[in-house]
Amino acid sequence: MIYAEILASLFILIGLAYLFVVIVLSFKERKKVAWLVILNIAIFTYISFSDPRLMYEYMLSGTAISSNAGYALVTYMFLHANFTHLFLNSIALLFFGYHVEREFGAGQMIFVYLTSGLIAGGFFILTSSPNASVVGASGAIFGLMAYLTLLRPFKISPMPFLIPLPIALAAVLYTVATIPLFLSGNISGGISHSAHIGGLLGGSIMAFGLNYIEARRGLLIVLAILILILMMPVVAF
Repeated sequence: MIYAEILASLFILIGLAYLFVVIVLSFKERKKVAWLVILNIAIFTYISFSDPRLMYEYMLSGTAISSNAGYALVTYMFLHANFTHLFLNSIALLFFGYHVEREFGAGQMIFVYLTSGLIAGGFFILTSSPNASVVGASGAIFGLMAYLTLLRPFKISPMPFLIPLPIALAAVLYTVATIPLFLSGNISGGISHSAHIGGLLGGSIMAFGLNYIEARRGLLIVLAILILILMMPVVAF
């Protein structure tokens, strides 16, 4: 128990240091992704200290859409259930958003982020019960990850495993871990895995739309990595 608490504390310290360094670096290079993170933090802080009921008004659900609250397809992306949710999404958004913005520009990063979030929200609505609800930027972030993975598969990424990995390998490992949870139930542990899948689809579609040849090559690389991972248990026996 003590070791688990120490590891958790170290993870939080490393994460906070990472957030600080990347935010400073983003501001130094005038990256817009830092403002997205700050906007999410500001909204979370405002709701937490003013009226937590605002969360229920602007979260996404089938009921909200049927009640003509279409704005929830956008607002849910900027809401977070708790500090841990916000903290983890901020780290991922800074990393993937920073590199997408650096490679393709601020306009492209924001477009992919928002569009992936919309597609993720739509996918969630289609695959969930009307009473299920979702908040968070995870779907939009998965879209950024897919976009970067297909167009820059060999870019080295220390996230989300905190060790240097090609972005394609990191994305495959993370997605493989998500798919069983999606199949076993739409929401597990408060996380909408269908929104993650929707974000991946959205980012992938936009990658193919921007550069079909590069995205196809990236997809083949991802599939090759996936096949190798799936074959590992067979080879082990």
